Amino acid sequence: MSDRIWHIDRGGPSRRVLIVGGDDVHKRIDLMKALSDRFRFAGAGSDLRRADDFVQAGFPFIYYPMDRGTNPLSDARSYWFLRRVIRRLQPDLVHAFATKPAVWGRLAAAGAGVPVVIGTLPGLGSLYSRNDLVTRIVRTVYQPLQRRACHASDLTIFQNEGDLRQFAEAGVVPAGRTAVISGSGVRTDRLDPAKLNKQAAQAVRREVGARDGDVVVTMMSRIIRSKGVMEFARAAQLLRDSHPSARFVLVGPDDQSSLDRLSPRDLDEVRESVQWLGERSDVRAIYGATDVFVLPSLYREGVPRVLLEAASMGLPLVTTRSPGCEAVVDEGRNGVLIHAGDVEDLARAVGSLVAQPVLRKRFAQESRKIAVRHFDLTVVVDATAQHYERLLAAAGRPRGADVRRGGQGNLNTPGQ
Repeated sequence: MSDRIWHIDRGGPSRRVLIVGGDDVHKRIDLMKALSDRFRFAGAGSDLRRADDFVQAGFPFIYYPMDRGTNPLSDARSYWFLRRVIRRLQPDLVHAFATKPAVWGRLAAAGAGVPVVIGTLPGLGSLYSRNDLVTRIVRTVYQPLQRRACHASDLTIFQNEGDLRQFAEAGVVPAGRTAVISGSGVRTDRLDPAKLNKQAAQAVRREVGARDGDVVVTMMSRIIRSKGVMEFARAAQLLRDSHPSARFVLVGPDDQSSLDRLSPRDLDEVRESVQWLGERSDVRAIYGATDVFVLPSLYREGVPRVLLEAASMGLPLVTTRSPGCEAVVDEGRNGVLIHAGDVEDLARAVGSLVAQPVLRKRFAQESRKIAVRHFDLTVVVDATAQHYERLLAAAGRPRGADVRRGGQGNLNTPGQ
């Protein structure tokens, strides 16, 4: 029964919220924990490996299939699977995150008659940062679907004003049903340089060959073209002779499923230019081993989580002049902003910080202050809770209400 899936037998809040995401839906667990005294949560994601994360946190997890590529049959399967799951679960609110989940999750929720439907778009992605023929074709399909999802929703949340403005001017989102919440929030109490495991950080520095006095310059992202991976590699090449103390480190998985994937020749160039550690779970130790953090993204970021994490860990930042990235970096205070795609500009900015330890220290202190003041998880939790309460009250499900539902069927899905 659906009550069993929601752990109704344990008592607690009666209002049910289903969080829908992709393979990174586990990043919403901290938000769910923070609001679990007011709402009963479950998560739905497209990676079964994340089920344990939810179970350990005390939340039900439902797997659904989703292809990150452009396959209409696969997309249709995702929609119908989600619609069946949502109809069985009978949530009071569905909150869908990211590009494709925010389309199919919201359309499925609306089709299943969910009282409140919300979508968060954490950036517009490579669909709006590239303009090649394939991307333009995909965009002509995607934008009408996103428009349908936004118009079927009670609220669409953006992470920066620039993205909201672009979608509003294009008629993708209806007036009066939008909001901006800057970023997904970070646990600044957990990502705190004062709590750093110094032995783990030193182990990473030894792994990348950094000696005393060397400066570790780190980029962390998916390995795709629009994140600026090639620019990072080429800036490292430019600085190799003039700044021999710099150690360039790249962390992240190679995403060959992306339209924006790197070619084998590009990957060879990356490996020759920087130390590529691949996907890692010891990210706190990596931040702790880092002296300068770089994200030279060409991507339409919302507010990049990695910049928030790096700021919280007290690192000087180098990133591009784009709405989401500029939200984290106050130029001259905690970092340097560069022009997207400009390798020489990136090399100048990184080289300047490598050569100036006093400036790095000042930027690092300010980064920590900015993260705590503006991007702590509590800021996002408070804003999200206000939207949930307002929309649920309007739908006849205010706090303290005894929500009654009809009969529920069995939900035979993997990962439940």
